[in-house]
Amino acid sequence: MKITHFSNSFISIDSQGDTILCDPWIGKANAGGWQSFPEYSIDELTRHLKDVKWVYLSHLHDDHFHAETLRSCKLLDREFIIKRFKSPILKNRLLQLGVTTIHEIDPFTLQKFGPFELSIFPQLSSNSSGLEDDVNYDLDTSISIKADGVTFFNQVDNPLSLQDINVVSQFIRENLGEIDVACTMSGAASEYPHLFLGIDHASEKRRIVDGALNDLVEWLKLLKPKFFFPAGGTYLIPGWMSIYNENIAQPTFSEIANFVEMAGLAVKTLPLEGGKCLEISCGQHSVKVGTSLLPIESDLNLAIKTHRSDEYQYACIKEPHPQKLQLMLNAASESWLSKVNEKNLKIHQSIRFEIYSPLYVVSGIPDKSKLVASYQLFNTQDSDVGDLIIHIDQRAIVGCITRNLVWNAVLGTLCFYERRPNHFYPTDFFSLNFFSLSSEKLEQFK
Repeated sequence: MKITHFSNSFISIDSQGDTILCDPWIGKANAGGWQSFPEYSIDELTRHLKDVKWVYLSHLHDDHFHAETLRSCKLLDREFIIKRFKSPILKNRLLQLGVTTIHEIDPFTLQKFGPFELSIFPQLSSNSSGLEDDVNYDLDTSISIKADGVTFFNQVDNPLSLQDINVVSQFIRENLGEIDVACTMSGAASEYPHLFLGIDHASEKRRIVDGALNDLVEWLKLLKPKFFFPAGGTYLIPGWMSIYNENIAQPTFSEIANFVEMAGLAVKTLPLEGGKCLEISCGQHSVKVGTSLLPIESDLNLAIKTHRSDEYQYACIKEPHPQKLQLMLNAASESWLSKVNEKNLKIHQSIRFEIYSPLYVVSGIPDKSKLVASYQLFNTQDSDVGDLIIHIDQRAIVGCITRNLVWNAVLGTLCFYERRPNHFYPTDFFSLNFFSLSSEKLEQFK
């Protein structure tokens, strides 16, 4: 088996002339707020991937299901492997792209694809921190693949708790054998802490990184792989918000490797991101680390500088008249409240949008001279839980409520936040995906 890690969760697994590709993404994601890194030549990458037979997509976030990469690398004619989700959104989007062969796999079952035997694991918890959350999406997945007597576990972004990891690892051992190679995400691929105002970014970053490293060691104790490489949650921030790259709560590879070594685990940590590969055979009679494909840019600081002038996806969205904006926000609010009541969600905090034209930061805070509207979405009955204030560009909020942009993407990359007090309520945050116009209202506002 040969495992190559390109970037983020973009991984290939080769055996006996066949290849499974996992979550291919290069370029922009999340409404232009993320840029993949390291960077590759599309032409070279396309040639490198010409013999891929199967493409596994873990979930529908566009740093995993990235339609442009699938098109540009000519992968749409391959066979796709996904979990059988309760909602067929991912399957339907693949069909809309022109994909003809989609294998939907039930979780915790064994499936054979050429020389590969694999199993897909569903999202078993709404978040890995065990926080109360009423919006528990059937979203993420992980995968385990066995070939040539070697078992590989790829967690992807799946927020598996320690209890979940224990369940998954037991299933793998009983059905695929001991885990030889594992990759997990380490750190926070999210908007916190770098997009939050009024906090000590450096100390919060350190707290999250330390917590992620401790969690990683606990995961590895349960998985017990012989080899480990960190994968997932890596990106750079392009555009004018690139100044916040240094506050992304991601540990460096050296921090990860040193922490794992100090924990005394019997696992070898490998730096594979950037087109490097691990070749391993049954019983580890042969283990080799090499390079499958060299990136065209692997200097993070240079890449950030190169992408500093990039525009975000909302740049092309037309700003409505203030009166029309108010009507659109009110209609979207009605849809949000209807969904909240239908799903019996408990919203904890007061939620307010501060809307700018354009959103820009001066001396670490949004430029109030560009504020065009404030919109109160919800007022809490509980004064103890306080407020969630979201600072957003007018074009971005219009794009989201008209469904031209995806709330998850914009909220995770292109807004600034204040929380008073600084406490995370997942339901409040995730419910904002329902803050959009109904199909009927969309027609009225065209």
